Amino acid sequence: MPTLFLIEDELKLRKLLVRSLTDRPQWEVHAFETAEEALLKSKEILPDLILTDLRLPGMGGLDLIRTIKEKNSEIAILVMTAYASVSSAVEALRAGAVDYLIKPFPNEELLHVLDRLENEFRLKRENATLKKRLEVYEGPSGLVGSSEKMRKLDRLISKVAPTQSTVLIRGESGTGKELIARAIHDRSGRSDQPLVRVNCAAIPENLLESELFGHKKGAFTGATEKRIGRFEMAGEGTIFLDEIGEIPPNLQVKLLRVLQEREFEPVGSSETKKTKARVIAATNRDLETAIEEGTFREDLFYRLNVVTLESPRLADHLEDLPDLATHFIQKICEREGLSPKTPSESFLETLESWDWPGNTRELENVIESSLIMGEGDELEEGDLPSHIRRSASKGGKTNSPSGIGAVDEGIDLETATLDQVERHLILKALERSNGNQSEAARSLGMTRRALGYRREKHGI
Repeated sequence: MPTLFLIEDELKLRKLLVRSLTDRPQWEVHAFETAEEALLKSKEILPDLILTDLRLPGMGGLDLIRTIKEKNSEIAILVMTAYASVSSAVEALRAGAVDYLIKPFPNEELLHVLDRLENEFRLKRENATLKKRLEVYEGPSGLVGSSEKMRKLDRLISKVAPTQSTVLIRGESGTGKELIARAIHDRSGRSDQPLVRVNCAAIPENLLESELFGHKKGAFTGATEKRIGRFEMAGEGTIFLDEIGEIPPNLQVKLLRVLQEREFEPVGSSETKKTKARVIAATNRDLETAIEEGTFREDLFYRLNVVTLESPRLADHLEDLPDLATHFIQKICEREGLSPKTPSESFLETLESWDWPGNTRELENVIESSLIMGEGDELEEGDLPSHIRRSASKGGKTNSPSGIGAVDEGIDLETATLDQVERHLILKALERSNGNQSEAARSLGMTRRALGYRREKHGI
């Protein structure tokens, strides 16, 4: 509730204004005869708004405005004056007042101004809250989430970033491996140097070597001019090798040399070049299996695998989904010039019913689709793609044999009550998932919120 200080030396008018202000119960009102009394009280309670007469005994209204603004520029000041000269009103506005009222003014005019200011204060509070949430949930370089998995990842990034070690980021497609690489770079001593990304799977095999190491003019058909490679572009910064598991064997040998000797030769050149770039690699492949199959060099794996970070699946930290959804809504609305929208409870619950095989990349695409298709100020379940809505209507994904149908030992079904059976199933699901609530909820065919409600109900 915003706080209002009323300063008026005329007792009759002060009482009249206090009565008028009681018509707006959203304000906490404190009335004073002098500016000095109000300033003394402000040491205990900081007001959101000061409604003051310009002519007061002792310290005048203009001096009060200047004093308050020096202490806290966020406090709004609304002035009243019986002197309808333009100069006094302009001087008050220049000193920092937000508006003025000419005495005598109708009660409706005062209440209208107060309603407008109260709405502005509410928006400021909401913006401050949102900013605080973003500071908590969105770490450097766009990492979003406050779950234990994301906090642990954030701590590891902070430990790894200042070192010179090669880093291997492992995880499914769409989990944000590039964001992790960017976070490492941004928190390192190389943050003022380039971060160069190479998608090893997107570049044709016959061009990848040239892309990485550069080439000499005439090195191959079409090489009409000299070109520097990505390692040289990175300088003393960071090179991020995405989809490292897709590099062909002949290039694996050359990359191994870069990691061991910190040197390479451009295609078609005998000139040896040095590199000081830090290497961060990422993959969604099982490199150990690739080694067994003979498609990935074991010695290269050990050179890359100095420090390993795991990028978690979205399904393993669904508690971050509301914050991720809010983040993507804000990001997409700003990018597309759309009016800001908020997600409804049903919208979020339906999102939590989905398995998210495409992880956060899939979530961002679904949010974008919903924003385009939605018509109201709030995103509703009906704005989601049909396949996700159908999943929710079926009670979510139930891929685990430990779901609702798996009533096992420890309970007599003939004598147990429904509540006892439900409690037993929840305990078993939590036990099988090692306490992972998202996984337990999926195995039971319910949303994480629904599981939370039932845990509270059964005192679990």
